[in-house]
Parts: sequence; structure tokens; C-alpha cells
Amino acid sequence: MRILFATHNQHKLREIQEILCNFPGTILCAKDLGMDQEVEENGTSFLENAEIKARALYNFAKSQGILEEDDLVMADDSGLSIEALSFGPGIYSARFLGVDTPYPEKNRRILAMMEESSSKSRMAYFSCAIVAIFADGKLLQTEARCTGEIAKEPGGEEGFGYDPIFYLPEYRKTAAELSREEKNKVSHRGKALRKMERMIQEEQEKRDSARFSKAGQEQSGKGKEAKAEHKPEKESGEKPEKEEDAEKGQEVVEKGQEAAREAKTKIDGRIDPSSEEKILVLSDNHRRLDYVEKVLRLHPDISMCIHLGDSEGEGEVQALLPKGCESYFVQGNNDFFSYLPKDVEVRIGKERCFLTHGHLYGVNFGLERLSEEARDRNCSMAFFGHTHKPCNKVVNGVHCINPGSISFPRQEDRRPCYSLLFLDQKGNLRVEMHKI
Repeated sequence: MRILFATHNQHKLREIQEILCNFPGTILCAKDLGMDQEVEENGTSFLENAEIKARALYNFAKSQGILEEDDLVMADDSGLSIEALSFGPGIYSARFLGVDTPYPEKNRRILAMMEESSSKSRMAYFSCAIVAIFADGKLLQTEARCTGEIAKEPGGEEGFGYDPIFYLPEYRKTAAELSREEKNKVSHRGKALRKMERMIQEEQEKRDSARFSKAGQEQSGKGKEAKAEHKPEKESGEKPEKEEDAEKGQEVVEKGQEAAREAKTKIDGRIDPSSEEKILVLSDNHRRLDYVEKVLRLHPDISMCIHLGDSEGEGEVQALLPKGCESYFVQGNNDFFSYLPKDVEVRIGKERCFLTHGHLYGVNFGLERLSEEARDRNCSMAFFGHTHKPCNKVVNGVHCINPGSISFPRQEDRRPCYSLLFLDQKGNLRVEMHKI
């Protein structure tokens, strides 16, 4: 499988290859395919421009006979929008002051315009729109943002474009001062590419399911014909050839049906249960295990445990879980020297869930950034800790849940708290908030 990316920008291509480092195939740019001409970007939005570029490369590859059956043609369009400049340069970011003007000069001009502006706001955001076209013409599209501020002066050598003047308060650095790993995690392009990666995977699963089902039906049809015409077994005990075909056809159709069921109900490697599951959600026990043990005695039948950070001893909590209990742990701000991931995405039933401790998204001051991150990741639910206060509400279309602290609660009644999720046979989740 190949990704044919419509760009001539080598900095961008390197960034794309780093972000999609787990992609099993090859990532090529337009120049690798012999397409040297630039495409006129005359759309009125980032998405329109991304589609224009993707279709141009798609049509070129098809006309040259180099578009393979499992190829994906992709393109992005991105830009910087600044509130004080009426959200410019926006879709004209690359052409601002002319395409041949060096970016250091563009950055100096923007800083000068900020000083001249009557607005005191320095809020800005990078946008990235991505379009992917399958070889059969099927189109997918998505967008993501990275919000920050315009710095007082340029800083950093790592990035390119407007990175030196784009300041990220949570890192206290400009985008050009971030490491590549840091930038790829928070950048507009990183978010959009990861969203697209998931969309492509889901589309591929649908296609595989349909292909298995079709193959099974075809073999089943052949099998039925063979069964209708089969002759008695030979004296040797061997089955007639057509009866063997019938059995093979039935075996293939069963495999196809099973693959279809798995593609429909797969939940990170496990299948939706035949009865309602109980899932325990904990956070912030800070090494104390007494209330963790008490909750587990109350609910010995849990099938999964989600811990949202600051366990300060993940192994100790793991050891208390029932045998065979699936678990997800994330790193909190007090989980020093931890190998745990800071963020996890997991599908539970019909919901795609974003798990994080929350300190990286400023949850003490509001849930806007958390909900924005969850939406950028195509997640409908966000689970977080850190505040030591229970929360169960919808913010910007994302269901945000904090179980509170099991050991050091900070809400008014100071009772240890946790959450339970119940997963039914149809993949629906319901949430219960509990106190001890």
C-alpha cells in the first residue's frame, strides 16, 4: 500500500512521514511520481484547497497509469489565522506577501502588524484540512486545529513557516522550540493526520468485511450447487469432490460472517460481550490502596478497569484487579519516572473514548481544551482526573467524565468517589457516578 501525498514541500513531507511512522507502506510525494507543476489553490476554504490538490494528483497518477489498486492519494491545506488580523492570513498563509517571500520576512511583517493593530488579542490558531482519495474514487476528509498565541518575537530553530512566532502557553515555547516529538503530538497537522489515519482504518475494515462476506456468499452458492449434485461416497470412504467443495464453501461463508461480525463489533481486540459488562473508572489514589480494595470488593465482577492517573504505583493497583480483567492506565503529573502513556484512545462499544489525566489540557480552568482535543481525535467521550472532583457533563458535544479521587476527594462532601460504566449487548454505554 502506498500513500501518494500532494506536496513539494520537503519539510512537510518529513513531518508527515514522522507522524505516520507506523504506516506499513510507502509514502511518496508528487515529485516522486513525476508531477512537478504546482496546482492553483483557488478554493474558499482549507478543505476545498486540499481537495483540489488531492484530485489533481489523483487524476495525474490515473492518467499516467501509475495509480495502483490499494493506493491512497492525500493532500492537506493549512494556514495560520490570527484574531487581531481579522483571522488572516488564513487560507492565504502560503501566499501572504508573495510565495517567494522568505518566512522570516513574513514573520517580521506579522509582528509589525500586530503592533499596529487596535486589538489587544494575540490569540491565533493553525488549521489543517486533509483529504484522502481511494483508488476507486471514495473520498474522506477531516480538519483539526492547534490553538495558541502570537509571540512577541520569533524564537526557535526547529520548525518552519510561521512556527517561530506561534507560541504555545502550555509548553511555554514557540512551535519552533518544540522537539519534533512534541510538535507532532500537538500540531494541527499531527492531529489531522491521526484523525485521517483512524478514518482510513475504519473504511478499510468495512471494505475487508464486505469482501469476506462476498467471497463467502460466492463460495456458499457453489457449495449448494455441489451439494445438490453430489454422489454417494466411494467405497474407499472418500467424499466425492463436489461434496468437499460444498463443505469448503460453507467453511468460507462462516469465516466471512465471522469477519463481518468482528469488523462491526471489535473493541480494541475484544468482541462485544453477550451480556452487560461492568467497567470501573478510578483516578488519583496517590498510592493509597484501602479504598481501591473496598471498591473492588463491592464490584468483583468488573471486566475492565480504567485508571486516569496519579496512581503512583500502577503495578500495585494492577495486582488487586480480578483475574482476566482488562485495564488501561495513563500517566498523571505525579507518576514520576512512569512508562505509562499520557493519552490513550480506546473504543468501548459504540463510543470512541479519550483517556488522559487532564493536567496537560488545563482541566482545573475548564474543559474546552480537553473537549477540543477529544473532538480532534474523533472521540465522543473524554475521561480525565487531576481535579479530584467528580464531573459528568457534555462540553462542545463531548461527554466529559471525571470519576473524582478515590482517596483524596476535593468536592464539598469529601467522600471518596469513582465511576462505573455499563456496556450492553448493543454497544451502548451508560455512566454511573458513585461515592463511598
